[in-house]
Amino acid sequence: MNKEQFFVLVAEVLEIEPEGLAGSDVLADIGNWDSLAVISFVAMVDREFDIIIEGERLHGAKTLDDLAALVGL
Repeated sequence: MNKEQFFVLVAEVLEIEPEGLAGSDVLADIGNWDSLAVISFVAMVDREFDIIIEGERLHGAKTLDDLAALVGL
C-alpha cells in the first residue's frame, strides 16, 4: 500500500472525499477528526495492517504523514 491508498482509507474513516488530502494536512484542521474518528482509525489500522497503535503514539500524530508513519508508510 502506498500513501495515496492509505489516505483513501483515512478519508473513508473520516467520511470525507479523499481528493485534495495531502500528507502535510494537519489533523486538527480536518473537521471530522474527532474521538470517534480516532477510534475508527485505530480499528481500520488493526484490520488493514494488523497493527495495534498505542494511544500515546497516536496522540503525537499531528498530520496525515504522521498517521502514515505509524503504519510504516
